[in-house]
Amino acid sequence: MKSSGMGTSPAIVVLLGTMMLVAGFNSATASRPCDDTTSTLRLPSSPNLMTTKAGVGQPWECCDWIIRDPDFRPTRWQCNDVVAQCSADCRDCVELQGGVGYICRDWVTSLWQPPVCTPRPWDCCDAAVCDRKLIPDCVCTDVVEACSSNCQECVAVESHGGDPRYRCFDSFHGYPGPKCSEPWMGKKRD
Repeated sequence: MKSSGMGTSPAIVVLLGTMMLVAGFNSATASRPCDDTTSTLRLPSSPNLMTTKAGVGQPWECCDWIIRDPDFRPTRWQCNDVVAQCSADCRDCVELQGGVGYICRDWVTSLWQPPVCTPRPWDCCDAAVCDRKLIPDCVCTDVVEACSSNCQECVAVESHGGDPRYRCFDSFHGYPGPKCSEPWMGKKRD
């Protein structure tokens, strides 16, 4: 008797069975009714979702000496600021030798770097120049209409058609922060 060529191998049977099992599981979970507590879509980049490894609230509001874990995804951060007392949400508070203060060793998971405590001398910067230290020292070379109120050394550098322009010559220990203009948004720098 001649075969039609439609033989069924065991691998195909297993593959089809697995696909049907997955499809049945997905349709069963998709048909579950939602309750009010899960109806809001929350993204990992939401500020209120910055949580520690224990899932509790954020152990620190801001940090000047921040460390990023290069091997962990999504990004997680640890603050090495020395404080007089750790917050109530800190799970791993370590006292420094000599009683000079405490460091909260909790990791915070967030797509965005947590804010710094010390204000930058500029609100935003397109042309930052930083050294290559772990926590860099940066200066902003932007020429602006007016310096930020946090700038200590604001110097008039040039003028465009009679309008005075300034540059903040302050140095900042930390990352330069957000850019003033993004090329895809169509905004132009001075």
